[in-house]
Amino acid sequence: MPKAAKPAPKNVNAGSALTRALRFEKTGMRYFTVSADKATDGFAKRVFALLADMERKHHEDILAIAKKVGEDGRFPVVSAVGSEGRMRLFKREYSRIKKEKAITGDAAVAMRKALGFEAEGREMYTRMSENAGNRQEKAFFKILASEEQKHFDVIYEYLDFLESSGLRMGE
Repeated sequence: MPKAAKPAPKNVNAGSALTRALRFEKTGMRYFTVSADKATDGFAKRVFALLADMERKHHEDILAIAKKVGEDGRFPVVSAVGSEGRMRLFKREYSRIKKEKAITGDAAVAMRKALGFEAEGREMYTRMSENAGNRQEKAFFKILASEEQKHFDVIYEYLDFLESSGLRMGE
């Protein structure tokens, strides 16, 4: 009878999850930065720039945690305080720029792609939280999943605004 495989050390699993998370956030930063540069209406440009900045901050947080895991092999204690502050800032800025009215069809196309990206991130971080090896790791990925959900909600609200304003895809 074959022996049961030994479970991988917790820090290896955390390192793998952090590597995937870093890659995902970097892709998000690129997508939102390019979308902001290409957006023709001011609202979409600013929302994309704001989302790119949020993804950059996620990347920085994940990178700092990956460094600590690499140094001492343990996942550090995480706090939701920074996350909550960023989301308040994000919501405040979003409310301010939401008042702009110039909107074009290309913004809707880019926002639909962004919606998919944020949904993918939310699901990925939810799975990472569920599979986490310790409480701190679980909490950190749960915070990221929550932030991705909030990004999703903002984008969804924007698309709803586009549709209620009469703009359809390709207009």
